Amino acid sequence: MKRMAFQLLVLMGFIYISSCAVVTVNVYFPAEEVRQAYENLEEELVKPPQEKSPEPQQPQEAPKKEKGAPQSLRKYPKEPQLESSRIVVLKRFSINITPPAFAQGDLSGEIANEIRNMPDVVEAFRRMGPRLGILNSMRSQGKVGEGNKGLLVQRGGLTGEEMAAFSAENADRRIIIRGMAAAIVKINKIDPTPENISRVLPQAAEQFAAVRRDKARPGWWIQLPDGRWVQK
Repeated sequence: MKRMAFQLLVLMGFIYISSCAVVTVNVYFPAEEVRQAYENLEEELVKPPQEKSPEPQQPQEAPKKEKGAPQSLRKYPKEPQLESSRIVVLKRFSINITPPAFAQGDLSGEIANEIRNMPDVVEAFRRMGPRLGILNSMRSQGKVGEGNKGLLVQRGGLTGEEMAAFSAENADRRIIIRGMAAAIVKINKIDPTPENISRVLPQAAEQFAAVRRDKARPGWWIQLPDGRWVQK
C-alpha cells in the first residue's frame, strides 16, 4: 500500500513538472518591414508645425521644399546594420515550435495596422511633431545625438526647456518601441505578455535607431551599432 502511494505521488509530481515546462518559442523579426512600418507611421502621424504655414503665403515655393528633404529620408544606410530577418528565442526549454509562415502580403502594412490600434503609441507619434523644431536645433548644435538604442543621448549642456523636450521625446520613443515589439509578438501569433514583449524590445529599438540614423541631417551626431559616435 505504501509503495502504491509512493508511486502515485511520483506520478503526480511528474505530471505537475511536465505541466510547468516552458517551451522554446521562436519569433520571426522582419527587420526591413519594421523599418518601413516606422517610416510609414511617422509620415502619417508626425506633423511638424511648419508644414501648415508656408502654403498660403508662397504656394509656388512649397513644391521646391517637398522635393528636397523627403528623398534622403527614404534611403536606408548601405552598410550592414542588422540582418534582414532574425529569430528571437522567447522561452527556452526542450520543445521547438516553428512560427507559421507569413502571408505574401504587405507585412509592413500589417505591422503598422497593429500599431494604429494602440492609442498610446499613436499619441506618442503625434506628440513628436511639435518638438521637432527644438530637437533639430539641439541636434544641430551637437547637444544631443541619436543613440544606437533608439533614444536621444545628451552630449552637452541643456537649458530647462531643452531638457523638458529631451525627456519627453525619449519617453514617447520608449512607448513607440515597446508598441513595435508588441506588434511583432502579435503577428507571430504569440501571447503578448510583458515578458514576451521585453524579449523583442532590443530588436525593435535597433530598427528604430536605424531609421533615426538614416534620417539624421549632415553634421548631426549618430551612434553606430558598434557603439562608435560619428558626425553624419
